[in-house]
Amino acid sequence: MTPWLNLSTCKAVLAACACVSGCALLQPPRTAADAPLRPGEIISAAHAKDTVVIGKSTKAEVRAALGEAVVVDFDSGYEVWVYREKPSDKDKKEKKAASPRTELVLLFEPSGILAKTRIR
Repeated sequence: MTPWLNLSTCKAVLAACACVSGCALLQPPRTAADAPLRPGEIISAAHAKDTVVIGKSTKAEVRAALGEAVVVDFDSGYEVWVYREKPSDKDKKEKKAASPRTELVLLFEPSGILAKTRIR
């Protein structure tokens, strides 16, 4: 073999490796589903409702499971926590009037125990 043949073979192998490694570094585009949840947002109201137990779950347990909520305090000591489903990519692509998102509403007793749930 001649030296130039080995050099050209090395260059070809290096070029192929550079192309393959360059493709590996590319990341797919981010979608709305990949974005982190904001306070008061959940992925699925039905799934979230299944993670809490009426008469047993505490505020701390719900916060740990679902994250921060939009909280409405009442003078009586009761609290209402509201979580809204995160809009899907399909909802964001459709430019027509925004339909209301599904909400999970939780009512806590003054003792901090979950009293009622409702999906609306």
